[in-house]
Amino acid sequence: VVYRAYSISNVPSDNEAIELIIRKVPDGLCTTYVYEHLSEGDQVKINGPYGDFFLRGDCDEIVMIAGGSGMAPIKSIILDVIEKGIDIKMNFFFGAVTKKDLYHLEFLQDLAARHENFNFIPALSRPDPEDNWDGEVGLVTDVFKNYIKDATGMEGYLCGSPGMIKACINVMGERGIPEEKVYYDKF
Repeated sequence: VVYRAYSISNVPSDNEAIELIIRKVPDGLCTTYVYEHLSEGDQVKINGPYGDFFLRGDCDEIVMIAGGSGMAPIKSIILDVIEKGIDIKMNFFFGAVTKKDLYHLEFLQDLAARHENFNFIPALSRPDPEDNWDGEVGLVTDVFKNYIKDATGMEGYLCGSPGMIKACINVMGERGIPEEKVYYDKF
């Protein structure tokens, strides 16, 4: 038996399914199995949930930053806020290297167009010329700093690698979010 931790990406009220965002890791034991051997309808054993990554919402505005498969728990929070009609402004910065690393782009852009309290800002750190990318370019932390000049009173939500989390905590602190108001899910 092999165990791996994955964050749930669908809305918490969905009692019919569990949606996961799983990035294929070369030679990864679990992801290789998921991508090459699992088929729709196959049964797997799951346990949990574990962790404490959820919306605190003790503010009027939140900033969320994720990279790669770190979108999963952020997406769940966004959908939960929208479904419950919570009056909180959400800013979601999603970092990727090239356009092929982006996913759920149209879904999130559509959510942002339909919900005035939700801003979605994707950023590519090294877009390929063939990407024809006209969005934000640079490290997601730098893009965050360009958009958010004063984050005093906000909460921060992060999901990504330990290095990304550390860099985001630092820039959020520079903008006024104390570390005790920054919540994260590291992988």
